Amino acid sequence: MIRILILSFFTSFLSAQQNELIQYPVNSNIKILYTGDYKKGELDVKILNREWWGLYEQDNISFIRKVKLRLDKLEPDIQYDWEYRVSVDDNKNCIILFTGLDLTEREINYFTDNHIIRNNEEFTFEFGPYHTFLNSELKTTESMGEILRRDYSIHLNYKSNKKLTTQELFLFPCYGEELLISLIWAGDLDNDGKTDFIIQIPTPINNEMGDSSGLFLSSKADSEELVKLVAYFISTGC
Repeated sequence: MIRILILSFFTSFLSAQQNELIQYPVNSNIKILYTGDYKKGELDVKILNREWWGLYEQDNISFIRKVKLRLDKLEPDIQYDWEYRVSVDDNKNCIILFTGLDLTEREINYFTDNHIIRNNEEFTFEFGPYHTFLNSELKTTESMGEILRRDYSIHLNYKSNKKLTTQELFLFPCYGEELLISLIWAGDLDNDGKTDFIIQIPTPINNEMGDSSGLFLSSKADSEELVKLVAYFISTGC
């Protein structure tokens, strides 16, 4: 009984910590995937039958096109229990895969692919009617034994006519190291004249295992938001 109570408390504590970091989308029809290998139970093969789009970058040009996903069965090895490999034409230049979005094949104005954001650094997007930028600031510091946990607040900002509008996107925990977040891609994916982006986000439960990325779209934002997190992907493989 004591073990059950401890487990229940620990689960509730972790859930609370997760909610403090980021608000994950619930029942979203939009899904994202990457090409590559997936471990057993990591991939829901049923969603592969949907319509998929690929975001590509080649020769400083970014574009989207409809793609056909290929699924190959893998044999588990000694270290990892692999199950499937997902691939498309031109795997090398494919950044990410989408389903559940109303897209058309076109070139896209974009700003970066695979940029690293560090603490106290501002990353600027010069596009559309706004001066748009991401920035980070240290929000809380907590000692965990010999390890120091720093939670950085990540903000998206619109600045126009001396008016600044800002939205906190998530908290990103760092353990004894400086903030390093991968900004995977940024550009006008949904063609509404505002910046959308794919960025590394906290991994449940406390950013301690795996790697997660999130798709933020401006066209899906509520009235009080600048963007909305519409899909996320968690990788536990290597």
